Amino acid sequence: RVMCLALLLAYVEMGTGLRQRAPGRRVGLTPGRRATVGATSTAFVALVLPTAAPAAGAPSESELNRLVVGYRGIRELLANWDYETIRCYSEEAKCQSASARRQAAASNMATCACDFDPTRVQQVMGFKSTKHPLYLADQVMIRAQALLGPDADFDEYDDAVEQWAQHAENANVMSYTSSWGEANPGGGRDAVQRYLDRSKREVVESAELLRKVLSFLPVDIDKA
Repeated sequence: RVMCLALLLAYVEMGTGLRQRAPGRRVGLTPGRRATVGATSTAFVALVLPTAAPAAGAPSESELNRLVVGYRGIRELLANWDYETIRCYSEEAKCQSASARRQAAASNMATCACDFDPTRVQQVMGFKSTKHPLYLADQVMIRAQALLGPDADFDEYDDAVEQWAQHAENANVMSYTSSWGEANPGGGRDAVQRYLDRSKREVVESAELLRKVLSFLPVDIDKA
């Protein structure tokens, strides 16, 4: 398991990211990069959920709305990061602020009894359930090219989709690594926090890219 985590981190540093796409055309990938991504992804299939056969044609309104719901979930995660990614078992008022929760989780302070919960990132980004709105979201985005107007910048759209997939999967890898931070040799709560912070940076990038993708599509991002 330790070796697996080391390989995962090396993979992310290469900047290629894991791929969850079905066989066929991959947005924005050259043949050489496609081969590299495909070969590397196979080694880490245990980290991601099983892929499904891609649906044909442009996505339905319901499928597009799933992307919007997923985007809002990511924004909510970021807006409430320390409450979403830290679990506390004390009801005392002094343990309820974001700073107190973070300090308690980092130091294992007994009075507040808080723990980091990196798996929350994987849940919100669509890596824990096939029923999540963002599960295989990039496949929906690829099919949504058919909905772009004639004046749309297809290259810009393709690039946003490719970058979304990479940053989302990097967030998944960082949060997974964070969840094993204490168990690994030489690890500890500082390692859990360090990789969770790295995961947050990837989530921030993912949110911006998903919003950019949605700006090309016939959806209302800000509608309540």
